[in-house]
Amino acid sequence: MNTPSFLKQGSANPVYIAFALFVVYVVWGSTFVGIAYAVEEMPPYTLTGFRFILAGLLISVIVLISKGFRSLFPSFRQCRNAALTGILLVGLASPLVAVSEQYIDSGLVALIVSITPVVVVLIRVIIGERPNWKTWLGVGFGTFGVLILIDPEGQAGWYALIAVLNPIIWSIGSFLVKAVDTPKDSLTTAAWQTFVGGWAAILFGVLLGEDTELFFEAEKTSTWIAFFYISIMAAMAYSAYAYLLDNAPISLVATHAFINPIVAVLLGIWLRGEQFSLTVLLGGLVVVVGVALVVLGERPKELLEPEL
Repeated sequence: MNTPSFLKQGSANPVYIAFALFVVYVVWGSTFVGIAYAVEEMPPYTLTGFRFILAGLLISVIVLISKGFRSLFPSFRQCRNAALTGILLVGLASPLVAVSEQYIDSGLVALIVSITPVVVVLIRVIIGERPNWKTWLGVGFGTFGVLILIDPEGQAGWYALIAVLNPIIWSIGSFLVKAVDTPKDSLTTAAWQTFVGGWAAILFGVLLGEDTELFFEAEKTSTWIAFFYISIMAAMAYSAYAYLLDNAPISLVATHAFINPIVAVLLGIWLRGEQFSLTVLLGGLVVVVGVALVVLGERPKELLEPEL
């Protein structure tokens, strides 16, 4: 089976790399504002569930077309492990973004969620690893910035703690992904994680008392446009991300961790008129600097389990 040139490993065409970076930077950052529009009418767990089910199907089609049937179904053990980690990453962690955006601005949520690399480093310290001084400085900046953002008397109030749970759960899930045998192809792993994790998110929503029928009762055109946008773009962004991992320097790919929240904040201001206090802007700047120090000061490969 012939593989499209865009997906061939080692096909480091500068134009393809530039386009893939644009997708990862802008499209991934834009999903936060898309979620804000969708969650206006759709319940958060059900929204997240159907979003990732659709994304999982699209990623599966990409894998089937580009790499064949055997790549999508490598072994029962690998598929099972990918599915189980998807329950944690997509089923438990991802819906918290939509839940928090019911109460606080999408740009603020993006800033809080961006501390995932900082949490990953802290977990690595707990298991005995010792990062360098630049990473410790980044951890300090990131932690201080988040403390500013989650000020109970501030713009976000206690609702910011909901968003904080996302990077904590995601970081734990990222470690589990590395500890178990999952498909060697990152797109195959993402396909299983998103599809199975999407169903898990819906189930968790039902268990929490969410009315899934409200999803189908959404009336605004903007809500459905936002839903299909964040679903399709999730598949597109992860495909571009996987391409970059195979064809671009890992240090370049890692920059998405601190560029995505900047894009999200700017789009939130532009498209939704989100307003931020000087304290929040300061906290956000400190977080971005901290994440940048961690990503550029550490081994980027250890930090690159991106938010889907």
